Amino acid sequence: MEEDVGLIVVVLCACSILTAVRAAAFHDSICHPQLTTLNRRKPLKLRSFLPLKTRRGARPGENATAERTGPFHRQAPIAAGVRPGAAGLILLVLLSLSGCAGPDGASTPTPTKTPEAAGGQPAAETATPPPASAAEGSNTAAEGERATATAVPGSVARYTGLPLADPSLLQETPVLVCINNDITSRSAHYGLNEADVTYEFIVDGFHLTRLTSLYQSIPAREIGPVRSARWPNIHTTYMFDGILACSGGSDGIRYLLKNEVGFPYLDADSEDPESVTYFFSVGDNYRTRLRTSVDRVRRWMIDTAKTCDVSPLLPYCLEVFTPWLEGQKSNPRPVERASFSFSGTPQDFWADEATTVRIPYPEKNGVEWRYDASSGLYLRYQSGAVHMDQATGQQISSENVIVVFAEHELTNIVEDSLGTLSVKINLYGFGDLRVFRDGKVYEGTWRANDQSPPRWLGPGEQPITLKPGRTWIQVVRTSDRISYQ
Repeated sequence: MEEDVGLIVVVLCACSILTAVRAAAFHDSICHPQLTTLNRRKPLKLRSFLPLKTRRGARPGENATAERTGPFHRQAPIAAGVRPGAAGLILLVLLSLSGCAGPDGASTPTPTKTPEAAGGQPAAETATPPPASAAEGSNTAAEGERATATAVPGSVARYTGLPLADPSLLQETPVLVCINNDITSRSAHYGLNEADVTYEFIVDGFHLTRLTSLYQSIPAREIGPVRSARWPNIHTTYMFDGILACSGGSDGIRYLLKNEVGFPYLDADSEDPESVTYFFSVGDNYRTRLRTSVDRVRRWMIDTAKTCDVSPLLPYCLEVFTPWLEGQKSNPRPVERASFSFSGTPQDFWADEATTVRIPYPEKNGVEWRYDASSGLYLRYQSGAVHMDQATGQQISSENVIVVFAEHELTNIVEDSLGTLSVKINLYGFGDLRVFRDGKVYEGTWRANDQSPPRWLGPGEQPITLKPGRTWIQVVRTSDRISYQ
């Protein structure tokens, strides 16, 4: 018994010290942001899940033991060497003391790094995310390289080059949403014509494509159908300094999003019952029913900020939200942040005329863009059919279409019950690209890292300017052969 009492005293003292330190740090980050240094998390361990040819072993999640007990909570393991009786007595005493709980009096389980079989959790309010490692892959950009794309001045949208009625939107965190794109969901697409930027990339064993749309200049009211996260979502969210909203994901991807990346991640399919308030359902088809809006995602950030203000010792607050929030307060989003380069006049080094662009995605998911000279837009078709945006009742269109050639490889992350493997796409580094605007094609190179939006470079590293408006980025394999005429 004397051993147990001594252990209790040690734990209580440690808890009191930890609480005081955490409280002081949190107070300084909120009340004195100028004193706070950006709390950079450790580099994202993207190598935790390596390509099949490099690493083999148990699938992520096979040994998952963490038990979810409520919003932001994970079950704490019992410390080695502590007898069950002593551990229970310690827990009983700790629960009765406010010094070892958040301000709301709730106990705070110790966070673990065990991949969870399901669930995911959120974060905060405005943006400038965490770091990440230098570019991944064999064609990695030089260490320390940073994007130098021309900043758009004044109240002009950073990723469309169009005037903004509300200049404060430049300070808003870009919202990136995971959108389903199987053949069933295409008839239920909402909000794609309101996105500043949309990525399309290959997923799930090279069988399907998935979309990720970025919203900053237009607060789209209906976006969907929202589906699960994939590997490229990590890269794109870092590059655009954004927050990510999805619905579920494989064990491996969810683990990275909840434990490693450090940027806010809203998961509709999480252990937090309140997360469903930030989405809404229409119909009963799981492929097409779930939708969200920009305002709902931003409301989640505000609510999460309040949660972490009241209960700063919750694991998610300690590991993700509070460091991220400190970064926002000590390094506010600059209006001059790197953006795409825009010009209403096409540059004169275009390679050829291109009024029709064909992209051969696998499994009959091929995409075609047809240039309409009267509107100056490329109109989208997929699988031979007109691709519509149900929110606007108009065909999906874009002023710019960019084809990015990037390395693809299968990983050991299992995406579904059929054993389909995740596809890792190296969106950092450099590679070939084609930029289509105004019925013309420009040949060049893309460069990207985890700190800034990608750059589109022509001859002599000259930036390729985009037409003011929306941009679709079509990511393809280096071996794919696109065609245009």
